[in-house]
Amino acid sequence: MRRRRAMVVFVAAWRSRALVVSSVQQRIPQMSVRRYGSAAASAALSVRDSATGKEVEMKKRPLRWYACGPTVYDAAHLGHARTYVMLDMLRRVATAYGHEIEYAMGVTDVDDKIISRARELDVEPLELARVEEVKFFEDMGRLGCARPSRVLRVSEHVEDVIDYVRDIEAQGLAYQASGSVWFDVGKLGDLYGTFAEGRGTSAAAAGVGGKGKKDARDFALWKGSKVGEPSWESPWGPGRPGWHIECSAMTRAAFGDKLDLHAGGVDLAFPHHENEVAQWRGARPEPSRSGTWCSCWVHTGHLHIEGRKMSKSLKNFITVRELLASGCEPDDFRIFCALHGYRSTVSYGPEKLVEAKRVRADLEASLRAARDVLVRGEGRKRFGDREEALRAATTATRADVRAALLDDLDTPKAIALVTKLATRARQYALEGDVVEEPLEEAISCVATTLGTLGLADTIKVVATKNDAAAGFAKSSSDAAAAAAAALGALVDFRTGVRNAALKKKASPDDLRLEKEILRLCDAVRDGDTLKALGYAILDKPDGSAQLLAEVAAVAAEPSPREPNKAAAAAAADRFAAVKHVPPDELFKVAAEFEGKFSAFDEAGVPTHDGAGSELSKSMRKKLRKRLEAHSRKWQPLNDETTTTTTTTTTV
Repeated sequence: MRRRRAMVVFVAAWRSRALVVSSVQQRIPQMSVRRYGSAAASAALSVRDSATGKEVEMKKRPLRWYACGPTVYDAAHLGHARTYVMLDMLRRVATAYGHEIEYAMGVTDVDDKIISRARELDVEPLELARVEEVKFFEDMGRLGCARPSRVLRVSEHVEDVIDYVRDIEAQGLAYQASGSVWFDVGKLGDLYGTFAEGRGTSAAAAGVGGKGKKDARDFALWKGSKVGEPSWESPWGPGRPGWHIECSAMTRAAFGDKLDLHAGGVDLAFPHHENEVAQWRGARPEPSRSGTWCSCWVHTGHLHIEGRKMSKSLKNFITVRELLASGCEPDDFRIFCALHGYRSTVSYGPEKLVEAKRVRADLEASLRAARDVLVRGEGRKRFGDREEALRAATTATRADVRAALLDDLDTPKAIALVTKLATRARQYALEGDVVEEPLEEAISCVATTLGTLGLADTIKVVATKNDAAAGFAKSSSDAAAAAAAALGALVDFRTGVRNAALKKKASPDDLRLEKEILRLCDAVRDGDTLKALGYAILDKPDGSAQLLAEVAAVAAEPSPREPNKAAAAAAADRFAAVKHVPPDELFKVAAEFEGKFSAFDEAGVPTHDGAGSELSKSMRKKLRKRLEAHSRKWQPLNDETTTTTTTTTTV
């Protein structure tokens, strides 16, 4: 009867777990990402100018930044996404370090591709453009990209386009042919060629243009209307804007005659951006044509798939929606982008996302480990050598991250730096006997950097005093302690009921009751509720249980009455993959340890992690046990192999 009463109480407690979880979620404070302090904000961002190859230091005033946006006729693919994710990171970094930015993005909603696609779908071109524009910003938002300060649509700036063409015409650099208005490139002479591709165009091309053009390099400023296409009235008759004039007119309408930053994919450098510069020169009186319109050009590299640029025209693209529907987390894609310099050409493949996922998992594990220690509030206060070393590492990392991000957005270096610090903080937390303050500072540095790069989901696993907190900290109130106490009470109750069920049974009814209680206990341990809070329960062979931060997948230790068959099978599979690897080479060549360690002792046991930090004594002890277990299994197999080989040779 006593056991049945315990069963009823346990079931009632488990069914009311939602109340406990709700209380815990309310009481564990959440991480907020701070802006950098005045000392950090005094540093200026430097960006490499694609036109000159030189780094340009951004002025500490509101930056006028224009980005070429999408031509909205179909879904955004990963090539687009990489460009806008990297520009979003650049924008976030600039803002975090004290720059004010007016960020405008142009949207091409009048274009040949839109007209062609609209005909296929039997819809109006502008109707199609509006639908695809909404989808584009939804996709970028799901990838964590902040919306531009203003969105500039071509269809809403036609009058500005007409005014710009008139200015070019007034300077004698425009002419009419075949019903359209063309820019006369030849009249710019050596001033045409801001980018390498433009400088490489041959003057011999002059005179060989089609459609009545004077020069093959000449491009349309205003296109004469065709049946079934959108058109607007103009001094040259009905028509619509040419491609290159759109951005020139919209930037002038938004920012006037000068820009600080102009951004887009590297494939836009020529001819699009080259011709934008030509139009700016062509609209000015001759004495001032050689000036500078834009202080700095930012171009992101290509994203390749199967050796070719990802492109709609090549039909080798993966859309953002397809990627996210496949289960890829937005932060995984952002980390994939951040692991490569924004100007580099990157080959996309599933293995690259696996690498990014591993980096994020390692970062989250470190944040969880620190959170668990800090929320419990069990640390001492006296600093020792370990604390001084962690604080020094944090100070150095903060400075190095700042230098990396402000130096042309070196995200690969920044990610490497915070990953190394996060690993060091996790080792410190797991060794126990911690001082809270240096651990808070280290994790705050990690979380602030990740937040600056827009990795919002990754830093959700940590807790802070409040949304305005400068760093990661235990709440000054009793909320965190109450939350931990609530979880601890649940674990203690579960342990008591579980141990009662494991005692000797007197009847078949007792056995059935035991089975049901153990099933419910396992449901508490293995369910999603604790995982969602970042915790795990570890059942020990002596009948006790421990509440841990879910640093890694925590498997219950099998008791004598509960053999862990799954763990045994996993161990067998793990050995099968390395059964031919000598013990002293295990941690150096086995795939599961690739990149995790950088130094080893004489026996082959790792002494330093992949980032060069010394491993703790407890970690080295665990690795030594793993090596000994591998050696025990490897030696008989090796002896058998040697015997077989010798026998075969003798025969």
